[in-house]
Formats: sequence, C-alpha cells, structure tokens
Amino acid sequence: MGALVRTLPWLLAGSVLLVALSVPLVGSWLRTKRYVFEPEEVARVAKKYAGLDHDAAFGKVVAELRRTHPGHVLPDSEMQWVFVNAGGWMGAMYLLHASLTEYVLLFGTAVDTSGHSGRYWANISDTIISGTFRQWKEGTTKSEVFYPGDTIVHGAGEATSVQWTAGTWMVEYGRGFIPSTLGFALADTLFSTQDFLTVFWTLRVYARALALEITTELRDAGLL
Repeated sequence: MGALVRTLPWLLAGSVLLVALSVPLVGSWLRTKRYVFEPEEVARVAKKYAGLDHDAAFGKVVAELRRTHPGHVLPDSEMQWVFVNAGGWMGAMYLLHASLTEYVLLFGTAVDTSGHSGRYWANISDTIISGTFRQWKEGTTKSEVFYPGDTIVHGAGEATSVQWTAGTWMVEYGRGFIPSTLGFALADTLFSTQDFLTVFWTLRVYARALALEITTELRDAGLL
C-alpha cells in the first residue's frame, strides 16, 4: 500500500503531462485534416425538410446524405434509435455517420426535457425539423428560442442551459475530437440510470460507424 501511495503522484503527473502534450498535437490534426461533411451542407439539407413530419423529413435527409456521400452513412440495418441521458435531460439519437473527428445524427425528444448542454472539444450545430429549442448561454441573463429551420451552433468549450419541448427533432453535426464527447454523453447513463444496455448500444453503433469509415477509406485507396 505504501508503494502505491508513493507512486500515485507520479502517475498523476505523468497523466497530466501526457494530456498537455497531446492537446496541441490533436488540435493541429483537427485543423489540417480533410473532413467528409461540412456543417453548412448538413444544415442546408436539413432546412429543406424543416416543418415536415419529422419521420418523413428524416427519411429524406438520410436518403440525400447517403446519395451525396456513398460509403459514409450507415445502412438502415445498422442504425437504431438509442436513448441519451446527459446533463439532466433525456433524448434519443439515431447515428448516421461517425469517425474520430466528426459525426452526423438525428436527435430529439418525445417529452419536455431540459438540462446542461455539456462542454465539448467539438463544434456542434443543430438544425431544427420540428418543435422548439430554448438556449440560455453562459454569462447571460436571457434565453433564446429557436424554431423549425433554425440552426443553433454550440462552439467548442462553450456551455449552455438547454430545453426542448415535446416533439422537437433535429439534425446534428459535430466536428472535433469526438471521443471526448462520450464522457458527457454516457455519464448519466453510467452513474444515474445505470442502463448498461443503452451504453452497449451506443458504443456498438459508434464502433459500426468507425468500421464503415475504415472500410471506405481502404476501398478508396484501392486496398480492398
């Protein structure tokens, strides 16, 4: 036990040093790499179908993104709605695309819900298909309400209070170091609801999306 106590500070110091060295390297990689999607493109596609029944709109969004980005959107057989409990709110996501640096998903809630947005190493934008979304930005004393067709941008490092009315559904695009978002996305599920089946489904669909990206990259390089 004494040896462990003496070693622990060195382990902590090493971990801090490793993170400190990794941050600029990852940041440089994020700034220079080539991305599959553009946030303006995803917002434009979603806005075309804003105001429609969300199921019909989602079908059109998926079909269009699959047509313009073949090999980068999961097949229907590998997609599913998965609950998300985070920051005190509860919603559901339907992952279309994911890599280490970006994702596209459908998101929303069938009940009124609100809580903390989370603070991410990623830029996230949501375009509303139906319902309303209220955002209260850190450092302000007033909130703002958004409606179908609006796009809300949540910048890296920002935190807000968020509130969705029942029946709010949107298309979301994230760009940054995506694994860093999983801690917040899974924290309430791990330590509050303890719905470990949802944790499994979340990690499984993310793994499937990563596998699809690897396969597509190898195929494009002529290695498959």
